[in-house]
Amino acid sequence: MRPQTEEQVMAADVGAEAVEAVEFELALDMRDLSSEGFEDCVRSAAEVVGGELLFDMPSDGSFEDASRIAAVRIAGGGRDRIIFAILNAEADAIRLADRSEVGDRFYGFARAFVGVLSRIRDDLPFGSMEPEGSA
Repeated sequence: MRPQTEEQVMAADVGAEAVEAVEFELALDMRDLSSEGFEDCVRSAAEVVGGELLFDMPSDGSFEDASRIAAVRIAGGGRDRIIFAILNAEADAIRLADRSEVGDRFYGFARAFVGVLSRIRDDLPFGSMEPEGSA
């Protein structure tokens, strides 16, 4: 078996990201935004594809037709994938945004958030504790 070239590895990564994005979008389509709300829809869809919601926050006006943005991490294949969900201005539809649309600022924030979560879960003694009660 010949080793893969860097181009082949990059093509496989792009293909995996595309499949994960389609799976996540299908999982989002199965949610009812009017009854669940944006954050719950994104969180539930993320769980279906083996991901986790990183954050949900108001859009800063840098996106066209967007009121909120959420980032989802999907771990696998030795590399985490970050997918962004955007709630439109009317709050009645969710679409996915790619990295070029969200820009380096939101993508960098999501990557940093993953780093913080990993550190909490892996390095600190309370990271593996189950939460008690509710906030």
